[in-house]
Amino acid sequence: MRVVDTHLHFITKEMMEKMGKERRLEEKKIKEHRERLKLPEFELFDFHTTVKKWLLEFNRYQIEKGIFLPFAPNLKEMIALGKVSDRFIGFTNVDPTQENADEILEEDLQAGLKGVKLYPVNHFFHVNDPKAEKIYPVVEKYEVPVMIHFGLSIGLGSNLVYGNPLDLHPVALKYPQVNFVISHFGCGFAREALFLAYQCHNIYYDTSSSNAWINYLPYKTTLKDIFQRFLETAGPGRLIFGTDSSFFPRGYRYEIFLEQKRILDELGVTKEEQEKIFGGNILKLLSLKS
Repeated sequence: MRVVDTHLHFITKEMMEKMGKERRLEEKKIKEHRERLKLPEFELFDFHTTVKKWLLEFNRYQIEKGIFLPFAPNLKEMIALGKVSDRFIGFTNVDPTQENADEILEEDLQAGLKGVKLYPVNHFFHVNDPKAEKIYPVVEKYEVPVMIHFGLSIGLGSNLVYGNPLDLHPVALKYPQVNFVISHFGCGFAREALFLAYQCHNIYYDTSSSNAWINYLPYKTTLKDIFQRFLETAGPGRLIFGTDSSFFPRGYRYEIFLEQKRILDELGVTKEEQEKIFGGNILKLLSLKS
């Protein structure tokens, strides 16, 4: 079965240094934050070394293609990725409330990036804010998907006030030709994410990460339960596989693939339906051959 991972992060030493300077992040605070959340240690490399490492991981685990998501726009590394290998697909990232966000987005899409990732909880905006409106005609024009991280975030200084997926409802209704992907089943807002499936057939859900947000719910549930509810409500045609792999030496999080494959098998999801979830659905959204 072919596997396309919809949720990866390509991070180099240069990219991290630039982001730290721009956001004025103190190394001490970052270290304390990672220790508190018990996040694994990581090592950063230059662009070419990072590319080689990801190609080795793709070959090792038979990953056909992967979408890499950035934390900033206009990154030369993201634009270069797709030119290095057709197995790498790059997205951009913008704060849609910035004055020239539409121009920045269009520039990146013209450069060959295939979609945009939004981080409302990290950039402190509501996706239905009138100031964010200007980017949606751009993605509609270029026919690219919009991925959004709602809910809990490991990002330092994130704000859950901006994390409710219901903010997407009026936007998805206004732009029915635009496809939206909610990351991590809504990352704690699974209930709200499921509500959106009722009226908005242009909203998809990625399955990525360990989904540890389940541990912060006021009731007991399992990832298998979550899969079952989303399969029943949205259907296999709107679920999209991902792992949220990012740093080395951890590398590709193959254990997440194995767990999700096991869950789908146990739930009786057919081979054809699994082929959609593990690659077919996202390739369709990207207008790539499945």
